[in-house]
Amino acid sequence: MKCPVCDIAMKSKAYGGQTVDVCGACAGIWCDDGELSAVVKALISAGKIPNETASNTVRARESEDHDHQSKACPRCERITESFNFAYDSNIFLNRCTDCRGIWLDGGELRRVAQFIKNASPE
Repeated sequence: MKCPVCDIAMKSKAYGGQTVDVCGACAGIWCDDGELSAVVKALISAGKIPNETASNTVRARESEDHDHQSKACPRCERITESFNFAYDSNIFLNRCTDCRGIWLDGGELRRVAQFIKNASPE
């Protein structure tokens, strides 16, 4: 598969019992339908997501630069739609309307995991 941003071949990487596709240039990640949740849970369980601090919150707000533009699905080449993850996270991802896969721009996987970690009771 090719990265929908850089148009270069992505590499498969196993994590959390799932295989995702990662772009070596822009650090974007493609998750097939159902993979995102398992990958996020594995990141949190492995302790790879630190507790949020005020500076992390500011950085997350400052990095809200998602272009809200559709991208071509790297799996089936259909056009993706931008959506607000968890409806109110202000983390905008792209989902293919056909295969239901999700594209995360570089850094968005960490932001999604941080959001879920902070929303979950400890």
